[in-house]
Amino acid sequence: PAAAPGDPAIAATPDAKPAETPTVPAAAPVEAVEAQTITLENDFVRFHFTNMGAGVATAELLKHTRSLEGGDGFVTINEVNSKMPIGALSTGPGMIDVTGWQVQSQSPTEVVFFKDKADGLRMQKRFWLPQSARAPNGDGGDEDAPDPYVLNLQLTIRNIATAPMVVNRRFLYAGAAAPLHINEWTREIGYFWKPADDSMEFENVDQFRKGLMRKEKSQEDFPVSALSWAGVNDQFYTAMIRAETPGDAGVWARRFPIVLNGDAEKSKKKKLHAIEAGFGLPEFTLNVDDQRTMNYEFYLGPKEYKRLKGLGDERTEVMNYDALPIIGAIFGWAIRPLAAFLIVMLEWMHGFVPYGVAIILTTILIRLVIWPLYAKSTRTMKRMSKLTPKMKEIKEQYKDDPQKQNQEIMGLYKKYGVNPLGGCLPMFVQMPIFLGFYRMLSSAVELRHQPFLWIDDLSMPDTLFDIPGTSIPFNLLPLLMAGTMIIQMKVSPQSGDATQRMIFMFMPLIFLVICYNFASALALYWTTQNIFSIGQTMLMNKLPEPELKKKKLKEGAGKGKGFMQRLQEQAEAQQKAKKASQLVGEKGDRHTKGKSKKKKKR
Repeated sequence: PAAAPGDPAIAATPDAKPAETPTVPAAAPVEAVEAQTITLENDFVRFHFTNMGAGVATAELLKHTRSLEGGDGFVTINEVNSKMPIGALSTGPGMIDVTGWQVQSQSPTEVVFFKDKADGLRMQKRFWLPQSARAPNGDGGDEDAPDPYVLNLQLTIRNIATAPMVVNRRFLYAGAAAPLHINEWTREIGYFWKPADDSMEFENVDQFRKGLMRKEKSQEDFPVSALSWAGVNDQFYTAMIRAETPGDAGVWARRFPIVLNGDAEKSKKKKLHAIEAGFGLPEFTLNVDDQRTMNYEFYLGPKEYKRLKGLGDERTEVMNYDALPIIGAIFGWAIRPLAAFLIVMLEWMHGFVPYGVAIILTTILIRLVIWPLYAKSTRTMKRMSKLTPKMKEIKEQYKDDPQKQNQEIMGLYKKYGVNPLGGCLPMFVQMPIFLGFYRMLSSAVELRHQPFLWIDDLSMPDTLFDIPGTSIPFNLLPLLMAGTMIIQMKVSPQSGDATQRMIFMFMPLIFLVICYNFASALALYWTTQNIFSIGQTMLMNKLPEPELKKKKLKEGAGKGKGFMQRLQEQAEAQQKAKKASQLVGEKGDRHTKGKSKKKKKR
């Protein structure tokens, strides 16, 4: 459609960024506005615009089908709330402007909307597609070209009132995110915001529910200093808005119930909710006939690590690799770089082999790197198993004196140069690696719909069939994982008492229950690791047994205290301090009692 009569023409410049200070139309738009749909697209995404709110109603991702067979169409950003377009103006949670805007101009690569607001502001929104977009993962095209999932917005606000105006309390709608399938983990669905000088913050949709020390809520609304980017995401896809110039603004988020795939009963039973968010605009004052222009970049696409890294501004944080309760706070510093390294490694290997093979090869490579550590741990465990009879004698001899018992056991470790924590070291090293694999595989859209052997989709459980008479799926890989864990424990050196060994024997069952419905890629990694460990342990068992010899002190030894000696001395010091405090307490009680008796006699 042509611009309204009297409006200045705005030339379409698809290969260049529009002017920094465009002129907003001076004439008022026609009041009666009919609903219109405009589509801009490239080879990767199809943006469906609506003038009812002037934004992106939905974005179809043309390289990502909804189902494995592809018969259900493409994955669509904001589909769950398409009547509220991304980029629409908002005044708060759930309050979205969906009134009609004039379409001033359009071309195959851009569309311009404008509208006179009742408060005396005239607004123009200019959306355009970057040109010569690079292919996925940088394959082909110009490496420095814009990403195909990026959409640019230039928002210009002009004061047409008769007095200066303060422009405040306005947001851009960032869209809504919802589960892709009925069994998707809701903890992967949430909203996020990133201040320019701080780390990204993320809250999943479950954090709106009532919990420990937390009231149930349906929405949030708060200011953010120097807001850089914010948005919503599900397990594999995200809608993100980034300000060209970060400013003090606000963020709001709201959750609302949804019905997925037309299954109202199951959706209600699982309490499925979607999350939506608003990206705040800065507050400013406009004099009469003044205008201000703000530029924003939208990313509506998959959470591909390499692609997000190419966008810059630390947008890889949206992968949220360290989003693990408590554990993330402890191991997050290691999980984030490990997960990033692992996905880059898988992507590189996928250039030569299928993803399933890449997972196996990556697992083997990691195990080869930590082989020396594992070998040292195995020898320590074997030496500890030889100390077991001596430890039993000490426990029997000093069964009535726990302090003396601990001292003698610590002395035994010191005498034979055995570190009781040495056997646990590989477990501590492997924990961040496992968590990095787990978090990477949980959000790796690259693995979605990737087959391997009998597995149809590495991002989903490898369900072969439902167990007859039940709705329980039969997932083979988790069973293989648990079975190989049991074999690994059988061939490993036995240490600790019977109770400890019994607890360890339950570990395969515990992990089977926890991981049964995880992505099959994770079970593949763990099964591969177990099989490698079995072979490694069997090989180690063929080597000569380590001898249990008393540690010989070298000349000058004893000046520096070893770990076991420091541990023993700390235990003894604590015991002495405890006894001293007890004696002081008893003496104080006696003095107090004596004084009380004297007072009574008087």
